[in-house]
Amino acid sequence: MSMRGQLLRLSYRLDHHYGGALSVGRWIVLIGAGTVLIGLLPRVRFGPALMVPAGVIALLTLALLIWGRASHYYHFVPSGPASRPAEPTPLRGLDHIQVRATGKFAVEGREQFFADVQAIYHTFETREHAVMAFVPITRFLLGGSRTEHKGMWHIFWKPTQILSIQTGVLEHGRQARPAACVVYRGEKKPETACLVFDTEQEMQKAAADLWYDMEA
Repeated sequence: MSMRGQLLRLSYRLDHHYGGALSVGRWIVLIGAGTVLIGLLPRVRFGPALMVPAGVIALLTLALLIWGRASHYYHFVPSGPASRPAEPTPLRGLDHIQVRATGKFAVEGREQFFADVQAIYHTFETREHAVMAFVPITRFLLGGSRTEHKGMWHIFWKPTQILSIQTGVLEHGRQARPAACVVYRGEKKPETACLVFDTEQEMQKAAADLWYDMEA
């Protein structure tokens, strides 16, 4: 069990589920901090039994949100120096691999970061790589995800855009799982797409496909 992975998932859920204009995490910070500030007013009698827990919860939530954003809500541990397989094998035809994906997705000119969404990894005959996901409406505590985020989202990159490929394990949630992280050249800056797999074999299959077009 990965405590760090569970905290990163919690941070993502707090930051990406909303009650009105604010995320659930921001509401917790706002209510906790507001309780402490109101309790300091001379005519208000909030005892330490209320103010101390409210302040601690607000500070811990704020720290969790900042840490989660800074780490993009995951922790990736490379298995070692990246190396090209001796005989990389590409995916053919309609072959694809089920993954959990994290990265900057796009659709119809819109961009949005998602973490740990169910997706498929596929490579077209043109050798363009694709991660395609359907993002559903989800609920967490008293908040929900944005309705405008529901639907099909994708990440595309061409072999010439790939800057690096690393395999290892990724922590987001209870278990650290096999993963491959691809850094590719985006429109404005390098972007990272991390793909999490059910098995080591599936990870190696995807890595071999990614390496297929890279120079030996």
